[in-house]
Amino acid sequence: MALLFLFVLLALAWSLGAVQLWPRMRRVGDALPWLGGALGVAVAACVVLGLAGLMQHGGWGSPSIDRVVHHALGEGNLVMRRTDWAWLNRVSNIYLQLDVAWTLVALCVAVLHGWGFWAGLAMRGRARTSPR
Repeated sequence: MALLFLFVLLALAWSLGAVQLWPRMRRVGDALPWLGGALGVAVAACVVLGLAGLMQHGGWGSPSIDRVVHHALGEGNLVMRRTDWAWLNRVSNIYLQLDVAWTLVALCVAVLHGWGFWAGLAMRGRARTSPR
């Protein structure tokens, strides 16, 4: 289930750029690069937190996705449920043991790529409809 939620988050982050297709929502579209930048700063904060833990305790200090999900949603939540497929459970466990920074990087890339994709689509649409 963790991978399903990751893919939903990625799809949502990428599709946020579609607000640029609406003419009245241009200012909201201008905020999207700032959201991508904020996610990038969060990645840097996770790396700094990890390095600080490495310096102080001798072990990487940045939290894993597993620890964050347990802390935020509690034990036995839907994200941590097992599937009937062993290979999917293994892949999900690998993902859950990763550092939070990797998810933030993926969301940052999705937001910025979606912003660029939808901005290009909006510009082409405006160029077709504008009088010459």
